[in-house]
Parts: sequence; C-alpha cells; structure tokens
Amino acid sequence: MNRKFFDVLLTWPKPYISGVDLCCILDKSSDSRHAIIKRAIQNGEVTPIRRDLYLIKNSKIPLVNAFEIAPVIYGPSYVSFESALSYHGWIPEAVRTTTCASVKRTKEFKTPIGIFSYEHIPIKAFSLGVGQHQQEDSTLFIAAPIKALADMIYARKRTWAKIEDLLDDLRIEPESFENSDKELLADLIENYPSSRVQKALQILQKGLIT
Repeated sequence: MNRKFFDVLLTWPKPYISGVDLCCILDKSSDSRHAIIKRAIQNGEVTPIRRDLYLIKNSKIPLVNAFEIAPVIYGPSYVSFESALSYHGWIPEAVRTTTCASVKRTKEFKTPIGIFSYEHIPIKAFSLGVGQHQQEDSTLFIAAPIKALADMIYARKRTWAKIEDLLDDLRIEPESFENSDKELLADLIENYPSSRVQKALQILQKGLIT
C-alpha cells in the first residue's frame, strides 16, 4: 500500500474517509489514486460504504456514529421519522434502520455499518424543526419530535383523527406529546408547504389546546 495513504488512515480523525478527502491527500492522477484505493480494499484496510466513501479498518475511532455519517452517505439530509422519535425517547423501541429526511429522491443504502433509509420532503420544509445535537466530537442533525411526525405525515401519507390515535399507533406516552414544542407545531402548520400536513397537524394542535 502507498505509505502516505497508510499513515493517513492511521491518524485520520474519523472512522471513515471520503473520495474528496483522498483526492486532496493523494496528489496523484485519477488512475493512480483509484489503483491505491483498490489495493487498500483488496488488503482489507478500507471497506466501501458507498461510492467514494470508505470505512477505515484500523481507525483510532473504532465505532461509526450512524447519525453522524447519515448525511455524509446521502445529503443534504437529517435524522427523522422513527430514528428521531426514538432518539428523543418518544417511542420505546430501538430502530434498526437509520431513517432520514432528504430533499433528494427516496433512497435506501445497505452498508457494512447498517441500513440507511432516506425519504423525500419539500426543500421549503427542510430546515424547520431540525436541531444540532453534540455527541462527543460529533455534530448530529436531528428533527424535533413534532417535525419527525410532520415528515412522517408528508412522506408516508400518515394521518390521525385525534391525538389518542397517534399515541396508540406509535406507542407514544401522552406526557411526551403534552410536553412537545407547541410553538414549533404552530410554525410547522404555518410554513410546511403541504396542505395535507398542515391539516393533520391542526388536528393534533386542537387536541393539545383542549
């Protein structure tokens, strides 16, 4: 293996490395660079996650944070749907697939570090209710619970006639919803570019007010 490449892998600050990073590091022609990466894959030093994104075998950071790498695999995107609800403690079960919202078309990636699912939402709604969460040295982009529900209503055409139906369907504790961000809910109703989502959220809003 190219010695410079090997040294970079040993000291790289993340357990994964992208083709863009390698292009900057390996000051070689495209063919030479691809040959070096191909040999590294054959030797088991790196494992492809997707095209131009690789898992480093002997990284000084042994575990990949799925929520951190999700927007790297397919972006722009953020963690939403069941993954966000589980992260915030709204649903009891762990989620095996990392579920995300993206402005791109719906797509799924089966990778060595798990399954990543991306569902399309309108670009106007992309940044509403998405927060930055620090976890050690990682910055995670995760939807607030109410935003995750709005994305679910839009992407999967889900709706509930009343709050009780929502709570029973997703097994959400009433206290979680009662303590939800009512200002964000109102903001989503006003700005989410889908009348179907707005009407569904208005039903939930009325249940919180009464």
